[in-house]
Amino acid sequence: MIALALRNKLFILAVALACAAGGYALTKLLTPRYVAAAQIYLDPRGLPGLEGDANQGQDSTGFINFVETQTRILTSQVVLERVVAAENLTEDPEFGAATSIFGKLFGRFGRTPTKEEIADGAVRVLGTKIMVRRPERTFIIDIAASSDNAQKSARIANAVAQAYIDVRSAMHSDAAHQAATSFTGRLDGLRERLLVAEKAVEEYKAENGFVGTRDSYIGEQRLKELNQQLTFARTRLEDTRSRYEQAQRAVHSDTELAAIAANMNLMTLNALRGQQAEAAQKLADLSAELGPQHPVVKNAMARLAETRRLVSTELARVAVSLRKDYERARGTEEALNREMQKLEGKAVVSAQASVKLRDLEREVEVSRTIYESFLTRSRQTGEARQLDAASTHIITMATPPIARSFPPGAGLMTGAGFVAGLTVGLGIVFLRERGFGGSDPEEGLRRDTEAAPLRVAVTDATKFTVRGPTAGPDRLELTRLGIPFVRPFADRRELEAVVSRFCALVEESERRPLVVGLVGDAPGSIRTVMAVNIALALRLQHLEVALVDADRDRAALTVLIEDGLQAFGDADDPFVRTDDSVLLALPAIDRRSRVGAVERIVDGFRDGSPAEVDIVLCDGVGQDESMFERLDFVAPVLGRDQDEETAIAELPEPLRAKIALILRVDHSDPWLPRRDARRRSETRKTA
Repeated sequence: MIALALRNKLFILAVALACAAGGYALTKLLTPRYVAAAQIYLDPRGLPGLEGDANQGQDSTGFINFVETQTRILTSQVVLERVVAAENLTEDPEFGAATSIFGKLFGRFGRTPTKEEIADGAVRVLGTKIMVRRPERTFIIDIAASSDNAQKSARIANAVAQAYIDVRSAMHSDAAHQAATSFTGRLDGLRERLLVAEKAVEEYKAENGFVGTRDSYIGEQRLKELNQQLTFARTRLEDTRSRYEQAQRAVHSDTELAAIAANMNLMTLNALRGQQAEAAQKLADLSAELGPQHPVVKNAMARLAETRRLVSTELARVAVSLRKDYERARGTEEALNREMQKLEGKAVVSAQASVKLRDLEREVEVSRTIYESFLTRSRQTGEARQLDAASTHIITMATPPIARSFPPGAGLMTGAGFVAGLTVGLGIVFLRERGFGGSDPEEGLRRDTEAAPLRVAVTDATKFTVRGPTAGPDRLELTRLGIPFVRPFADRRELEAVVSRFCALVEESERRPLVVGLVGDAPGSIRTVMAVNIALALRLQHLEVALVDADRDRAALTVLIEDGLQAFGDADDPFVRTDDSVLLALPAIDRRSRVGAVERIVDGFRDGSPAEVDIVLCDGVGQDESMFERLDFVAPVLGRDQDEETAIAELPEPLRAKIALILRVDHSDPWLPRRDARRRSETRKTA
């Protein structure tokens, strides 16, 4: 789009200037409009008794409906007619008065409109120029009036507010008068009806013996008290009977005897039982020591018999006492039960009579409620008759506006026209080139999708450095093997352009990993050094990277880092993991089979072996066509003095079709190591 705009900048600028001139002209040609606003406050609690109970409560929906109703009244015909009459708008040309020559001629030769028709027309025009709005969550109404004159708009807004107050005052006065007349006529009849109902209730109560308070009569109170006493007597009867039966069982059971002594807290019986237990213990001890015929033993036996007799005597006394308590409780319960039956018979008769009494009392309550309601409303409307719309206030008077509301200022209209012209001009150019210029509409899309390969030049702006060898033979750190790499705080924009291209290819790829081949016969080890730097930069983008030394002839990557691989001498595993998390694949050290080693390693990465990676960088490709099919993209690396067209033409046709990026290295610093790498490569070939 930027290129399209630059190619047609004169046309787009001409359209923009024309639109800017048109915007400026509109500010001078359009009729100005001035808007003035007044504010009215509405108190929904005004005139209680006329506006309904919804205004007296806290129902927010009722309040909102009340205010919305008033906004409709503000724009009603009765209010607008008052404004037209007060401001004499029938003589104003803005509101329909015919002052032009054509209007006078039409009125002279045609039917002359009546005063009523002129007034109706002014009301209709005024309705279009009045805007009423209620701000959210408020009881404020904004009244805005628009006109071609600032003073006129303020006068109309204030006139609408005052006309509304007058109309509402008249409505309230009429409603109060009508309501007061209606209520007064009904009060006498309602009062007589209430007196008759109350007299009927009192007469019925006297005839049926309803004595007591209104909420509880004497018979009902007595029945309730007797029911409570009967419940208590039955509970006491059950308790005394249970104790009496327990005392009878205690004669034959020591367990029951102990239970009744503990439950009733009988101190005498507990003391005798203690003496009995002591005598029994002493008899057992003496019998074991002296024998059953000894005089002392016989005395102990007599003592035990005496304590048993005393326990039985005390238990009999307790049983007699419990039996008397039981008989008294039974007598009390029977007496209360007989009295209860008598009262229940009377209650049935009273209940049947109270049915009609409740109906009479309901009639009294209804009559009293209606009478009190009418009496209250009558007094309220009597007071409200003297009120006008005191709950409505004009809190803001409209003043003539300083600036017009339409059209906007010349500067704003000119600027908006210029921006709109730029947009329109660019749209015209775009449509012309895409669909209205005679060309195929899909041609532009094909040009965009089949874009030329990205070209990136690595110059002196990208600073490289060389570190010494690694500290120990048991680990491999790419940045400490004498290979030039980009400094951490250097300008990395050139390298980041390459990395961004590769990241985009990874994101767009539908399969993993993406296999990219770095090709080219740049002098020295430029291609290999760039492969290492790209791999390190891709790791900083959180991608899993594998770097394969796919150059069968020179194995430059293996030669460059051989000083840091002292431990793998005759290793069979071609994979080397580095501290930089870049997985190296060096087919040159695979002693099993060098034929097809690169293809086998790439296929392994496709299957997730020995690790799952996002991108596989192949340093060199060779001339094997089977390897060409495994590559997704190709990135030629060219030196300073190499010709791009010649270098690209020398590539095989399958590789030229996969070029995604062309990397030219134009750096003044020497690429290290060169001579040693060549020498060690020749030594490895000989071996």
